[in-house]
Amino acid sequence: MPLLREPLFYIFFIYGTSFLVMSYVVFHGIRKATSITLVKTFYALVIFGVLHGAAELTDWVRFIIHASGGGEVKALYYLSPALMFVSFVVLTQFGINLLTYKSGKKNILQLIPSVLVIAYICVIIAAKVRDVMAEALIARNGFGTIGALLSGVALLGLARHMKALGNKRLETGLAVSAAGFMLYAVFGGIIVDPVAGLPVQLFRAACALIIAASSFYILDVFKAA
Repeated sequence: MPLLREPLFYIFFIYGTSFLVMSYVVFHGIRKATSITLVKTFYALVIFGVLHGAAELTDWVRFIIHASGGGEVKALYYLSPALMFVSFVVLTQFGINLLTYKSGKKNILQLIPSVLVIAYICVIIAAKVRDVMAEALIARNGFGTIGALLSGVALLGLARHMKALGNKRLETGLAVSAAGFMLYAVFGGIIVDPVAGLPVQLFRAACALIIAASSFYILDVFKAA
């Protein structure tokens, strides 16, 4: 089949599935948690993975339909950017929550995602953006970059905090996960065009694989926190 010779057929599948795997692994860790300190914070990461994985698998289905000669399915056309937008908002909330989890009281920084949503809506209205894909691109450049970068910084900070425990597996897992999100801030938020002739989705899928693989090594955070 010609479809099976298309690289994007596999890239979109790996991209979306990797985030779903990450969600499953983290959720499994939460269910076995012996410390509840970070449980609520990491629920946001689970939700992000489910939503973002679903968004990319929706694009995978759209790609299959297009490559098979079919037309655009309106429901999928609107569903994909909607899932992506909400997932990036949740990821931004995860990053903020993780940065402020040691604060004993509600931190004003936790309101940043809500403020950014309002700012996003104002930009869309002011710029008179009517195309849903153009709106999604703005969300990717904004929330995608900010959310992934904040999450990477927060995970790196958590890795340094956990260093005192002497758990190299946990420390390495958090550091690798942080690197994955920081790279995703670049390829999943800032860069939207092909890189060196290769589809940017390939690099996004690589970041997703890094994040998914590292999730198996961070589960001790629910015991050590």
